[in-house]
Amino acid sequence: MLEVDKISAGYGGIQILWDVSLNVQQGEIVALVGANGAGKTTTLKTIAGLLRQMGGSITFESQHIEGMAAHRVISQGIALVPEGRRVFPYMTVRENLEMGAYTVKKKEKVQENLEWVFSLFPKLKERQSQLAGTFSGGEQQMLVIGRALMSRPPFLMLDEPSLGLQPTIVGTVFESLKVLHKEGVTILLVEQNVRKSLEIAQRGYVLEHGRIVLSGDSKKLLANEEVKKAYLGI
Repeated sequence: MLEVDKISAGYGGIQILWDVSLNVQQGEIVALVGANGAGKTTTLKTIAGLLRQMGGSITFESQHIEGMAAHRVISQGIALVPEGRRVFPYMTVRENLEMGAYTVKKKEKVQENLEWVFSLFPKLKERQSQLAGTFSGGEQQMLVIGRALMSRPPFLMLDEPSLGLQPTIVGTVFESLKVLHKEGVTILLVEQNVRKSLEIAQRGYVLEHGRIVLSGDSKKLLANEEVKKAYLGI
C-alpha cells in the first residue's frame, strides 16, 4: 500500500534521514520505533508532504506522491495524527472534528463520517459541545485521532500517540488502534513505547540516527537482544 524507497530528508540543509526504506501492506499495523532524534517524526512528515525529501521516492497505492502538497496527500487517502495533539482549544469537540473533514465535499458524507467517529469514540459524541481545551490529555488524543479519521482515510499515520499520557490512558489509546485495525484502517505507528507498539504491530522497523538498522516480524524484534537491551531495558 505504501512504499518508501531510499528517502533522504532534513531541515535547513541539515540531513536527518539517510536512504530510509520501508513498506506497509494493506491491513497491517507497522511500527516505526527508535530513540528521540532518530528521525521518526521526520519520516512521517516527509510521507505526509509536510517536508520535501532530498532524494528517494514514495508511492501510495502505486502512485508517486513524493513532492506532492500535504492537502493532496490527504486527498489520496493518507492522514497524520501529529505529535503533541494540537487541538483547537477554543473550538468545540464537534468543530474540531469537522475541521478534519475539509477535503470531504458532500455534507451528507461529512455527517456519515462524523457518526462513524462517534461510534468509535462515544465520549466524543457525549461531549461534542464542550470546548476541546477543557479535555484531559487522553481525551484530546482521542479527539485528534477522530479528527484525522474524518476524511475516512484508508491509511493512518500516528506520531507518538501515548506521549505524556498516564499509563492507564496509554492502554486505552492502544486499544483504540486495535479497533481501527479491525475496521480496516492500515496503520503506520511511530511510538517511543517500543514494547506496546511492537505488541500490536505485525511488523516493525528500528530507526537509529536517520537510518533503518533492523526490520522484520514484530515478535522477532521483541525477542531481539539488541532491541531488548536498547529499548526494553532487559
